[in-house]
Amino acid sequence: MKRQFVFLSVVLLLAAGPAIAQLTTVPSKGNDWVKDLQLRGKMDWEWIETYPEQVYFATRHEAVRTGDVVSMWMRIEYKFPQSPLAHKSALSHDDWNCKTHERSTSGVFFYKWNNLQNDKDEPEHSTELLRNWEKVAPGTVGETLLDFACGIKQFTPLIKPQ
Repeated sequence: MKRQFVFLSVVLLLAAGPAIAQLTTVPSKGNDWVKDLQLRGKMDWEWIETYPEQVYFATRHEAVRTGDVVSMWMRIEYKFPQSPLAHKSALSHDDWNCKTHERSTSGVFFYKWNNLQNDKDEPEHSTELLRNWEKVAPGTVGETLLDFACGIKQFTPLIKPQ
């Protein structure tokens, strides 16, 4: 019985290894520029997907679930500056409807440099927000982000904040 427990423990630890590594490093998938991206930070970013010219992250930090809708922060890092502001980082606050498989954006911020850094300036804030709901296409990074959001469960604090 003891041998079975030890064997099972070793198997579980080996299986958890890649998952633990994923939380502390960004898989570069052959892209050297990705090595400079900072995964952690004050919002505990989790890697979602790496493409040749962009990397997607999401965080459970400050996420709120109300029924089927989850509000959370998402971040995209770009290899090259993007239009219209020559930004290399974008931060958005999105609502994800787990029942209807739709997304709506409530706020977007653009940063001049990677890792949500904008030198000494404040980030640019988008005033053209997508406040309508759009369908999330199957097999896309949007579906991966939807799955991440829908995995965030409703949280009830044991002690009410004062």
